[in-house]
Amino acid sequence: MTIHFHSLMAFIHVFLFVYAIGGDIAVHYIGKYITRSELSLEERLRVRDLRFIVDMSARSSLVLLLAVGFTLAQAYGSPVTGIWLALLWLADLAWLALVWLVYFNKGTPKGARLQSLDMGIRYFVIASMLAFGSYCLITGELIASNWLALKIVLFAAILGNGVWIRHIAARWQAAFDLVLSGGDDRIRGEKMILKINGTANRAAFLIWLLVVLMAFLGEVKPF
Repeated sequence: MTIHFHSLMAFIHVFLFVYAIGGDIAVHYIGKYITRSELSLEERLRVRDLRFIVDMSARSSLVLLLAVGFTLAQAYGSPVTGIWLALLWLADLAWLALVWLVYFNKGTPKGARLQSLDMGIRYFVIASMLAFGSYCLITGELIASNWLALKIVLFAAILGNGVWIRHIAARWQAAFDLVLSGGDDRIRGEKMILKINGTANRAAFLIWLLVVLMAFLGEVKPF
């Protein structure tokens, strides 16, 4: 039996897609328990911590999709080959390690610094992928396949959506603090939790749509 390298990478690509969207869907449904006011705050905070753990599958998968995607793109004319592809893999694996360091150092000053670095990398990758994909779409140069160029743009959009979700998640603690205060503050906090969760749900639906569009383009290659 012979296993071709491209076929192996295509399998890993599909595997990562499944984990990316599967983990995100799991985070969405787990999050419903956070809005249940009849649960104690301690239990809801445990649910939040569980969301962090489950979300790591989606975060890790999206990071690895960058290098795996460009590896597959070689077959369709991507100029990122040879030493440039090797450097991309090294940078991508370093980014993955950083993502996990942020998780293991969550809630500490070191974790905050690492998270700032991670966010900086995300902004850089978003801008780079958006500029690269848009240039290829507009000029037809570097990558002639428009479906692949559009996938690159969509990947930037998915990362941008992830940044939006992180900004939404940063508001959870203020809402929990209000609930913990009791009285009228608790009522305000519960309303705030519902509002934050609604915004997070809209962001989640958008990211699912973008992932499905990317999968469609990769499989059908319509143009």
